[in-house]
This record gives sequence, C-alpha cells and structure tokens, in this order.
Amino acid sequence: MKLGVGTCNGTFGELIQGVFGDSPFLVSLPIELKSTALFIPNPKSGKISILSQSAKSKSEQACQLLLQKYNILAGGKLLITSDLLEGKGMASSSADLIASLRAVAHTYSLPINEIVLSEITSSIEPTDGIMYRELVAYDYINGRLIDVIGQLPKMILLGIDTGGTVESTLFNQVPKNYNYEEKHLLLQALHLLKEGVRNKDLPNIFEAATMSAKINEKRLAKPFFEEILKITEENNGGVVIAHSGTVIGVLLSPDKPKHELRLIIKKIEETTHKKVKVYRVGKDGEESENKED
Repeated sequence: MKLGVGTCNGTFGELIQGVFGDSPFLVSLPIELKSTALFIPNPKSGKISILSQSAKSKSEQACQLLLQKYNILAGGKLLITSDLLEGKGMASSSADLIASLRAVAHTYSLPINEIVLSEITSSIEPTDGIMYRELVAYDYINGRLIDVIGQLPKMILLGIDTGGTVESTLFNQVPKNYNYEEKHLLLQALHLLKEGVRNKDLPNIFEAATMSAKINEKRLAKPFFEEILKITEENNGGVVIAHSGTVIGVLLSPDKPKHELRLIIKKIEETTHKKVKVYRVGKDGEESENKED
C-alpha cells in the first residue's frame, strides 16, 4: 500500500447537451482546472473519512463502493482539493468523485478503467464523461458511453460567470421535452462536432456549440446571452455554455492576434460587467490564465 494520488479535470460546461434518440447526452468541454485527491490508507479501519473542510460525502461513498467491488476490507483518510467552483457547471462534483476513485485505486494498484469509474459515479449522481481522455458523447443520467468523438483541437476560450449557482442534480430531474426540430438540430450539432474534431475544422465546432447553446435558452436562459452571441458572431467564434450552470464563453481560433483578443475581452467586460478568464483548451494541453493586462 502507498499514499494514493488522483486527479480529474473539470469542464467549462458542454459543447453540446440534449438528447440522442431517447437518451440524454452531453459532450463536455475539458479545461485545465481540476480536483486533486490524496488517500492515506489505514488497513486497521473499515471506513473512509474525509479530511476536506467542505463536506464531500459523495466521494466517500464512491470510494467505499470501489473497495467493496474489489473485496478490500480497509479504510483511510481522503483529502480533496479543487480549483473548480461549485454550482457553476464546471463538473466540480464529478471531478471530485473521479479524482477520489483514482487516488484509492492508486493506493491498491486497482485496474480501474473508464467503465468502472462510470459505473460507480453514475450510481451516485448524474455525471459528466470526464473520465475519458478524449471527447465523448455520454449519457450522463445512466452513465453510458454513446460515442467517442476524438481529440479536441486547440482553441481559445474567453469565459465569464454570470453569477449565482445551479443545483445540477435537481435541474437534471426536470424534463426537458425537446421537440422534433430541436432533436434534429442536436443530431446535426453532434455531426458537425464530430466532423470538426476529425478534420480540425474550428468553424464546425463553433457552430455545433452555438446551436446547442441556443436550444438550451428555453431550459436555462443565460444573462447576457444575446450580447455574447453578437460579440461571438462579430469575431467568427462559437458560444459555449454550462447547460446546467452559470458560465458562458466565446470560443475563438488559437491564431487570434493578442491585440484582437484584448479588444474582445474589453468588449465582453464592458458589456457584462463580469471579469473574463482566458482558457487555452484542446490538443497540446490546456492552459488557463487570467485576463491579459
């Protein structure tokens, strides 16, 4: 046994969220911000306890299920730290669960994979598909992989938090009732996203995200949506949102000159009176930084 360490990235909402046939699905937008878990094993204890200041009882439950699955009669202490704000649509809870499971698995050298992680986390709550290394279309209610999309190409994301919080578990219990036209548009968006990822075609990815964001306005309208949409269209980008959260952002080409980015950031901040955070997402790593001076 050894000290276990596990991490899991969060997301900036979803590129797409809706229904695929009769299945709810989403495609998360991973970012560098993450949850980190440390597990200190105690073979004399049969219980896992949380050392974190905030309650993380779901992570405790997930780790107990993992130990039961492999018939390990032991416990330990779990410390979770996170860069992710709660209630914003950044997969903070899913990231905590997966990081914790990875930490316990690391201690006992357990052969966990995405299927095991998905099985355990989805038994506790609706979960993002962020246990996968690539973009996936994922049934977040039933914990089922629908499709592997591939590696997201590099992009710049200018994101803001519109304020407040959303309890995603409660929000996901509300029927969304997509009509025929919306279901068709969601399938079209998924096709555009897959083509965009396959061909590294950013306009297709931008269009897919914007289509899904527009559809979600009927379910959870975002403050400043029309203003952000206008800025996005003026700069040939895409709108990305947390479909069950409070963040909204503008996706742009990574080749956008710095002076143009500064102007776009200034316009977003003057329009919304919210601080912009800059994320670099996609292939070759994801970097995040505060607004450039």
